[in-house]
Amino acid sequence: MKKLFRNVLIRAICILVLGLVLIVFSTQITQWMVMASGALFIIPGCVSIVSYFRRDPESRQVMLYPIVGAGSILFGLILLIFPELFIEAFMYLLSAFLVLGAATQYYTLWDLHRGHMRVRGWFYLVPTLELAAGLYIFLSDHKTEIAGLPVIIIGAGFVVYALLEFLTLYLVKAGAPGNDSRRRLAS
Repeated sequence: MKKLFRNVLIRAICILVLGLVLIVFSTQITQWMVMASGALFIIPGCVSIVSYFRRDPESRQVMLYPIVGAGSILFGLILLIFPELFIEAFMYLLSAFLVLGAATQYYTLWDLHRGHMRVRGWFYLVPTLELAAGLYIFLSDHKTEIAGLPVIIIGAGFVVYALLEFLTLYLVKAGAPGNDSRRRLAS
């Protein structure tokens, strides 16, 4: 029982620290993830170019491999050198998808209303929130900070999970045999 208690405690502490790091460094983590993706594009590009030139000259009939490899290396370098550019472009794309999704939902609700179906006002809440989020992302000047929001949400989830683990440990310890606090919890 003590080993299980210790393992859960260590896991909860590690998850709590990870969640706090994700919350505090959300913007930097987003950039690091983009840069790591760039490095992951460079590696296969280099491998494909090297493997192409290691072949016999007679078997090098297809010129597609070095072109795709060079494109992969170039894209990886862009991600490594200019991560903010990629994040900003991705945020514009995300905002466009949110606005398009909201417009599609508004059209569907309007079509249902036109077909003499009763549509309540609260059905418009989700498309309105999507439209507001899309416009906020599109009009905001701080694209890299907005990109860190999903990382903050994940970090907050880790913190809540760790706190629930601590609560579970407390309840298990309080309810253990021979513990006076078990009687206090029952009353």
